[in-house]
Amino acid sequence: MKVQSFLRKIKPIAIGTSMADLALLLLVFFMASTSTEPPPGVEVNLPFAETQGAEQESIYITVSRDGELYYDGRKATLQEIYDNLAMRHAEKDKIVSITADKNLEYQKVAEVLSILRSQDFLNIVFMAQSHQTGEKK
Repeated sequence: MKVQSFLRKIKPIAIGTSMADLALLLLVFFMASTSTEPPPGVEVNLPFAETQGAEQESIYITVSRDGELYYDGRKATLQEIYDNLAMRHAEKDKIVSITADKNLEYQKVAEVLSILRSQDFLNIVFMAQSHQTGEKK
């Protein structure tokens, strides 16, 4: 008898309201934690250009002044970038954002572009600084 009286006191929970709150919290978290900056400790001088901003759902490749490669913030080799792109072949329509030092030899950038072309990742954006403000775009 006590179990039945306890069950009568339980009120139904409106799940829809809490799911909307959770979705908003996740959206704010991902917006706040996404960055287009190169990995910490990597110095990159960007060239100046008029550019459009990249979408948030991008694949990020950074080439440092020394020619070191970073794939989504982690140090990588050309082979590792090739392998990661091969695993993400279904996402080939995503924007690939390349951040490269302006004084870097073009050969290093050409190697990255060759890998992107071989894996059909053709939607490429180069990060640059604005002429007027000197800010990264």
